[in-house]
Amino acid sequence: MLLSQTVGRPVVSSADASRVGTVAGLVVDPEAGRITALRLEDTKVGGDVIAWEDVHAVGPDAVVVATAAAARFTAADSAGDQKLLGQRLLTELGASAGTLADITFDPASGLLDTLHTSRGDRIPGRLLLGCGSYAVVVRVAAAP
Repeated sequence: MLLSQTVGRPVVSSADASRVGTVAGLVVDPEAGRITALRLEDTKVGGDVIAWEDVHAVGPDAVVVATAAAARFTAADSAGDQKLLGQRLLTELGASAGTLADITFDPASGLLDTLHTSRGDRIPGRLLLGCGSYAVVVRVAAAP
């Protein structure tokens, strides 16, 4: 699943089929190489984040959660305030790798598979080191 395909999808409660909000982005734990939450916009219930463990399914037409109550508020300065697509991409040595064009992830586990760069490169998700307001940082791949 691509992040670019997920952003803008409605988030729906399976309990009452109500619309909870719209996916605005991901919250990523770089150390674990996985998604920890979905960032929401246009929420109908007041929360702006859904924890990954509360996501029942990421489908082609919607993201399904058990209940609308799964949406929670977060502090604006939390690690969850990540804007990934279009972000500057740097190696741990400070070299530019372009910008982050997309992310491929496993919709069942939330594991990051591939970081797609604006230069057409594909970086394994396990090489992600950090995500911040200035850049996304990746390890330099080890030589074979």
